[in-house]
Amino acid sequence: MRSRTIFFLIMLSANAFSQGPPQPYSVKADRLGETIAEWRANNPRFDKCPDYTIDDRYGSVSPKLVHCLTRSWEDGQDFTYATSPVLLETAWFYRDNLYKVEITLLSQAGLPDVISRLKRKFGKPVGRETTRMQNGFGVRSERKELTWTNTASTLLLSYSTAYDERPRLTFTFNTLNKDLTHRAEQAERASAHSDM
Repeated sequence: MRSRTIFFLIMLSANAFSQGPPQPYSVKADRLGETIAEWRANNPRFDKCPDYTIDDRYGSVSPKLVHCLTRSWEDGQDFTYATSPVLLETAWFYRDNLYKVEITLLSQAGLPDVISRLKRKFGKPVGRETTRMQNGFGVRSERKELTWTNTASTLLLSYSTAYDERPRLTFTFNTLNKDLTHRAEQAERASAHSDM
């Protein structure tokens, strides 16, 4: 009896150690945290994506922040997420690693399928938020946000009942995003201090 208990405890602890930390989310063939070189290997049609930085823009927090418009409906690229056509996809790199992917869907038509597939892949959302809005003409709408996270990364699905707003998925690598947010806060504090 005692040997069975010890064996069970050993198996339980071995299983706990083998799981390790959660892996960052993947978007199609791309994995949050991968390098620009890995991303380009996964996206050979987009290897000419410019290597420009946005550090010369007003309020930029780092010269190591690069963004890349990877796919656009207007360019005749028929790309989908779940079964919903994608209007555009943007990959964001920080310190040469993919830290954010933004996907704007062409319409809300495929949204129920997208939500169903996200729940199948990532489980139940850990956060739900609904904001009620009204425009100047009295037309009311709701903006909804569903959030999934596995501590390594976060997925935010934002959509609205307003006619002209398109659903957007944002996949973010938390470690790099925290560093970038911290740098932005430091830059803001420094700017506020220098204005005094």
